[in-house]
Amino acid sequence: MIIQCPECQARYRIKTNDRPLAAAKVTCPKCGVRFAIANGADEARSRAAIPNILVVDDARFFRELISDLLADRQAHILMAESARQAWEALQRNKVDLLIVDVNLPDLNGFNLIEKIRADGKLREIKILCISGVHRKEIDKLKAIEAGADDFTSKSFNPDEFNARIDSLLNDKLS
Repeated sequence: MIIQCPECQARYRIKTNDRPLAAAKVTCPKCGVRFAIANGADEARSRAAIPNILVVDDARFFRELISDLLADRQAHILMAESARQAWEALQRNKVDLLIVDVNLPDLNGFNLIEKIRADGKLREIKILCISGVHRKEIDKLKAIEAGADDFTSKSFNPDEFNARIDSLLNDKLS
């Protein structure tokens, strides 16, 4: 069976031993994106039902931490380490939820959110803005004013973080 990474478009052959392959999650060896695969007639249905979540943070640790927290959910996890990479991913993929850090190396998260909200094709994306542990309350206000749907610090509780994700995705997919 041939699978293709939704982020970098790299293609890989995997062995199925002529048995139907159940839905599974794989990590692309080239770009590190984690995505789900399905087989046969379920593939089109599962692709439509599985949301795409783009995680944007210049710190690899936090990208991997968030990816690990989202690993048990049925979602395609895309990752970017800069606003430029995020913008490119948004142009190539239908994204349902954007999780974006306030501090990025090339453009801050507030400006990226404003750019997304100004684009007619992207303005419906749900956005969760995250910020460092020692941020000021003003950052939350700036994120909401820029167009974020929710805000949390990087010192979040994993259960609360997943509840925020559930809420945003349920709003988006309902």
